[in-house]
Amino acid sequence: MNILLTGFMGAGKTTIGRKLAKLLEYSFVDTDTEIEEDQGCSVAEIFKYGGEECFREMETQQLEKLKSVDNSVIATGGGIILRKQNRGMLTKIGKRVYLKVAQAELLLRLKNDRNRPLLKEKDPKTVLNEMFAERDLLYEQAECIIETGQQSPQQIASEIIRKICNEDSDHNF
Repeated sequence: MNILLTGFMGAGKTTIGRKLAKLLEYSFVDTDTEIEEDQGCSVAEIFKYGGEECFREMETQQLEKLKSVDNSVIATGGGIILRKQNRGMLTKIGKRVYLKVAQAELLLRLKNDRNRPLLKEKDPKTVLNEMFAERDLLYEQAECIIETGQQSPQQIASEIIRKICNEDSDHNF
């Protein structure tokens, strides 16, 4: 079984994903890191020179590669759920876990982060408002939703395991 972490940029998908993979003794995959390694440049550079649509296509290609992995925790890019095709692949690859962070908390985490291509040269609050309107319902389709609140990454990883394992035993997976 694979576990796919979804959520907004700054939700902690990579940090929590590493902890979760270690606890489960699973492999860890970060789709953004995989794309950067494939392309030999950063996500920010891909956005700058190829644009968002180019990057979204690379995300789709990355998901295609991940169809064959098993026993992995996969941290996905925040916008990966925007494409219907990607949402379909995510459900086939594994269980989706939405790391839900309050918008005000995300703003605090991201307000000084200039490494995020979608926040460059734009007002972070305006961008996050638009993203919440566009993405929140898509994230909410995940099999498991974790309200991160002020919990540590370790606590969140443990909660994911409890929820996923309880769900599995309820359904005899």
